[in-house]
Amino acid sequence: MNNFFIKIKESLKSFWKDPLYLRRWEEEWYSHPRDDNRLSVRISGRKKRKVYPYYGDSYMFVQDMYTGIMPFMHYRGEREKYPARTEPHSPEKQRIITNGISEDRHEFFLEDALCDFVRTATHVLFQDGVAFYEIIYKRKEDGTIESFRFELLQPFYLFKFLGNYYQFVLWGEAKESHIKVQIIKIPEEKILRVDFPKQLGGKRKIKQALKRLWQVSRELIPKFQMKAMEENKNIGFDLEKFSKAKYLEIAELTKNFGWNQRQRSDDYITEYYSMLRFLREKKIEAIMRKEIISSLNKALNGSLLNLGVSIIMENLFSVEDVKEQEKILKDGNVTFMDIFNALKI
Repeated sequence: MNNFFIKIKESLKSFWKDPLYLRRWEEEWYSHPRDDNRLSVRISGRKKRKVYPYYGDSYMFVQDMYTGIMPFMHYRGEREKYPARTEPHSPEKQRIITNGISEDRHEFFLEDALCDFVRTATHVLFQDGVAFYEIIYKRKEDGTIESFRFELLQPFYLFKFLGNYYQFVLWGEAKESHIKVQIIKIPEEKILRVDFPKQLGGKRKIKQALKRLWQVSRELIPKFQMKAMEENKNIGFDLEKFSKAKYLEIAELTKNFGWNQRQRSDDYITEYYSMLRFLREKKIEAIMRKEIISSLNKALNGSLLNLGVSIIMENLFSVEDVKEQEKILKDGNVTFMDIFNALKI
């Protein structure tokens, strides 16, 4: 009995100490003070992602759209074929940028660091429609930048208001991430924001496509047919027609992105339209790549970092190159391999 009252007493004491449960789930390991100038906290975001699970056709679509956007530098000769540099050239600033933009902390090759950054940012954009990074930096005694890094933020609880960003950590996320409930103010200049290009429909368009792809992926075989099979009934269900209908709906959903559904069936599309979709996909890659590198260069030359240089990577195909191949395709007398070789990276 005494133990019972002791537990009640301890519970009441804990409640009066923190009646709003602001620190109830905080653990020192997750929220210990940092010695850098990072303001944001790391949030899992899993609760929000459970609304539309990321699997099936939506998973394959996103994976295919970001995987080939940049060269893979581990192949021999790729660094020489697609050299990257800072303009104007500055070995010191190039080293700072190389270390700053890569999650894998590439120390020597700007090409590797840039490819990693663009590929990761593209992944986030196709998944969430917007990418936010907090710029965390260290200055020398003379005020110039010694080093920096980008911390990718979950977009679900980040809002802009009156020129500043605010990260909201609500009770559910605080419990999930083992941190305290709080609202964190982050100055606009500390945020690198990359938006899904408006010319491709923006965040709303990609989110609508992902939602529908998730819905289409939920069932390989409809529940009513599964039930009929359990009861050993023949209800006249045609699996081939059902699969074709799904293929055609996904083809329509992803028409402007050029996704070929990993060529699951060549029975429903002609060679010409297969090539046309390939060119659409390449145009998307060129647009996304240009948008991400442009946003990155803007951050590198913003009021916070102010490095005074821009990143350039040579020999990547542009939107104009894709348009030229579209013209060649319409004129005829070209093979798929000719177009593929002209735009492969």
